[in-house]
Amino acid sequence: MAEAKRKLSHMFRISRKLALLSGGFLFVLGASGTAALVFAPTNIIPGYEEETRGHCRTVYQSEFRRGKEKRLIAIIAGDDLEPRDRVKTGLRVARHLSETVNPDLVIVQMADHRGPTTRAELRGPAIGVEIAYAPVPTKSLAVAQPWEVRYANTTPSSTGFYFGERVNMPQSEIEAVALEIDRVAGCDGDLAGEDAEIVAANGHEKPAKAAGH
Repeated sequence: MAEAKRKLSHMFRISRKLALLSGGFLFVLGASGTAALVFAPTNIIPGYEEETRGHCRTVYQSEFRRGKEKRLIAIIAGDDLEPRDRVKTGLRVARHLSETVNPDLVIVQMADHRGPTTRAELRGPAIGVEIAYAPVPTKSLAVAQPWEVRYANTTPSSTGFYFGERVNMPQSEIEAVALEIDRVAGCDGDLAGEDAEIVAANGHEKPAKAAGH
């Protein structure tokens, strides 16, 4: 019994010591106003702004025909880092182009905003996501289902290249990401006056139109 009391007393002394140390530490921080910053959520600290992603701009867009099919291809440059976020932005833009231009097939390729900007360079590791969207799959010979998504399973390098495994996203996962889209809209960067090179079906350039919200 005495041994048990000694153990209990020893445990109490340790807990008391820790409490005093912790209290003293918080007192020092509190006196300097630092405690509030250490333990407060970062989004309520004055001057703190949560970094947002999902921004993009159209680099290149072309409409053309393949037989009786009307197709559209667009290359967009965005700031999403994670593969799932890039896919989400690409799906959103693909649906927007489908609803505004009404092609039988939309192809959206997504590059990083820090990467290459010329058409000749926008290929291979410069592309982080490739999306094909056919609202009515039977109208296109290129796909057998509405969505086909392929992405680089990596974050972009500091120079905007994707060096990683290429993954074909399952339909169930595509549908899950599509459900996360709050609203269908084009690239917000297209509203800033940066005209993309838009090429008509005959290969001649025509003035770019804003493809924003």
